[in-house]
Amino acid sequence: MLDALQAWIPLLKLVHILSVIVAVGANVTYAFWLRAAGRDRERILFAIAGVRTLDRRLANPAYGLVLVSGLLMVLSGAYSFEEGWIATAIVLYVIVAALGIAVFAPAIRRQLAEAERDPAGAAYGAAAARTQQLGWLTVGVVAVIVILMVTRPF
Repeated sequence: MLDALQAWIPLLKLVHILSVIVAVGANVTYAFWLRAAGRDRERILFAIAGVRTLDRRLANPAYGLVLVSGLLMVLSGAYSFEEGWIATAIVLYVIVAALGIAVFAPAIRRQLAEAERDPAGAAYGAAAARTQQLGWLTVGVVAVIVILMVTRPF
């Protein structure tokens, strides 16, 4: 079975890299979508709906493919979980996933609720700022993972 998986390494790498591009690319757009909406209620609701749709239909499935393709490459014997850069990247991946589920998703729901109430209000501003900070934190951690994957520093 390992030999069969090794034959798939080039395809797995391609899927892995393309999935990262799609997932991170989608994530990076969120701040721009939300900033472009300004404080106009309808534009904000449209932008948040767009962010949520991109997350559900594009970014999250792509992150799933990143995990599956990465794990398959390691299980094929091409890489090892004992390599520091892989172990660190997996830990960071789990942290980002947990942050996305436990912190970012509720934050964007809060921002949506505040936008529906009063997008000009202070509560919306605070919710929007929190979502933006969490979004950039996520992108930052994912950037560290990409750096680890490319440079393999340890």
